[in-house]
Amino acid sequence: MWFLDQLITNQVLELEPGKCSDGLLLTPKGRILAMMRVMSTPADAFVDFEPGEQEDVYEFFSRRVFATKVAINDLSADYQLWRVFGEPEEVFGALGAAWTHPAETEAVNAEFDGGYAATLPPPMTGCVDVWVRSGAAATAGARLEAKQVSAEEYEALRVGRGLPSFAQDLAGGYLPQEGALERAVHFKKGCYLGQEAVAMAQRGKLKKRLRHLEFSGDALAGAIEFEGQPAGAVTSASGKHGIGMVKTVVPVDAQVTVNADGSSAKAVVRKLPGTVEGPSVPSARELRERLRGAAKQ
Repeated sequence: MWFLDQLITNQVLELEPGKCSDGLLLTPKGRILAMMRVMSTPADAFVDFEPGEQEDVYEFFSRRVFATKVAINDLSADYQLWRVFGEPEEVFGALGAAWTHPAETEAVNAEFDGGYAATLPPPMTGCVDVWVRSGAAATAGARLEAKQVSAEEYEALRVGRGLPSFAQDLAGGYLPQEGALERAVHFKKGCYLGQEAVAMAQRGKLKKRLRHLEFSGDALAGAIEFEGQPAGAVTSASGKHGIGMVKTVVPVDAQVTVNADGSSAKAVVRKLPGTVEGPSVPSARELRERLRGAAKQ
């Protein structure tokens, strides 16, 4: 945990076994390199990434071990990931995993004899991620009475609830604040890669931010237009919802038009559910004005 704490945006040094934390790997300029979920277990840290990220992340961590007493293992080939609909307490119980009755804003994990189970962060309620070790699929499958989710069903749930995907929504090199991922950043912790850029962004005004869009009809992925001007793009669309990067000149609750391949649709811009904003920090201009005011007094 000490090793992870030096590299990622969130503070996980004192993350208790059974608890989960979101985190980000950043470039030196503060751009998101990877999104992750850190699960603290009694023996180690089990870290989960979206498919396709693990090779780059494994190399990133391995190059930074140096003299630290830590082993990095890529377990991607050793587990299957199942996404399961159902109340977490019931899913954990069926697997024989311990349930701790967490607070509403907490995500928790537990080990069972066939792998790991973890709840997803709000607003992704009613769905549990289960990592099943090779050879344990038959036993774990027989225990689960809840419905296993297909990729299409999970995508509809993810977009409808407003959970961004790194590959689809954030792979363009965005700051954590632009991705509405302040929940994955600890703004008072010590140095980590990209921290200075994150701190500077907290003092400035963002020009764009990831938003949730509610469509009046079927959702559409494409270019966003507001008052006749380009205003961003919807990158994930399913049902009547979308997720996309929107210019901050577009107010929350404003109506926009989304255009793609000769089709258009109306949508209302909302904040991403479950997101928070970082601490309020005065800009350099505001600090100068305060100092001038204090000097005059």
